[in-house]
Amino acid sequence: MIRFDSVSFRYRGDAPLALDGVCLALEAGELVAVVGANGSGKSTLARLCDGLLEPTSGSVTVDGLDSVDPASLWKVRSMVGMVFQDPDDQIVGTVVEEDCAFGPENLGLPSDEIRVRVDSSLRAVGLDGLERREPHLLSEGQKQRLAVAGALAMRPRYLVFDEPTAMLDPVGRRAVLEITERLAHAEGHGVLVVSHDIGGVARADRVIGLAGGRVVFDGAPEGLMDDASMLLRVGLSLPPAARLAAALRARGLDVPAPAADAESVVASLWR
Repeated sequence: MIRFDSVSFRYRGDAPLALDGVCLALEAGELVAVVGANGSGKSTLARLCDGLLEPTSGSVTVDGLDSVDPASLWKVRSMVGMVFQDPDDQIVGTVVEEDCAFGPENLGLPSDEIRVRVDSSLRAVGLDGLERREPHLLSEGQKQRLAVAGALAMRPRYLVFDEPTAMLDPVGRRAVLEITERLAHAEGHGVLVVSHDIGGVARADRVIGLAGGRVVFDGAPEGLMDDASMLLRVGLSLPPAARLAAALRARGLDVPAPAADAESVVASLWR
């Protein structure tokens, strides 16, 4: 479990708090979306998960290990994989399989174990067959999936995605969101996704809403998507299909929260 206990954080001594008294937990096998307007503290929260930032007060623990304890930091970072908004920031290899192997090689693993991890990670994100492709020849969606594969090759228990769909077209966005859902529900990773994408919110088991560095919502996606004032407070707006789905739910129709586009709304009505 990744646990935040009354965590506050400020970037400078005289700066306002970026996070203020945040309490939350992420379990293995759970998909949690974190939403909020710009400046709400979402990316700060993501970077606190694996010790990239240290809390100003409070504590962040990963399976009981303190993220700021020097004796635990390497273990914490091996347990929490990070995937950032711009995949170019974390792609270092000259070909796909070399990039995916970078992390395991730095762990000093034997070559046959690295081969197994690279093959399974690329297969998990649908990049098998592209092992010798140069990363600059990949689409943006494929680059983002390569970044996910690189994190998976480290065999983390938890994965933290910071705005992973912000630079993608609808097809790439859907592919990455399907991967996050599968990693949590089929493979048992704890997955935290920082997102402005209502599709990512709809797929989550739980949504954390931030405003001014504080948690203002913690609950099921439909609870947020059916609350217009809370959506406004956390900087989200529903697309037309999601507004229709919310209206149908309000009238008693069984339209699930993940039905956030026209195709899924129609499918839910015809099942």
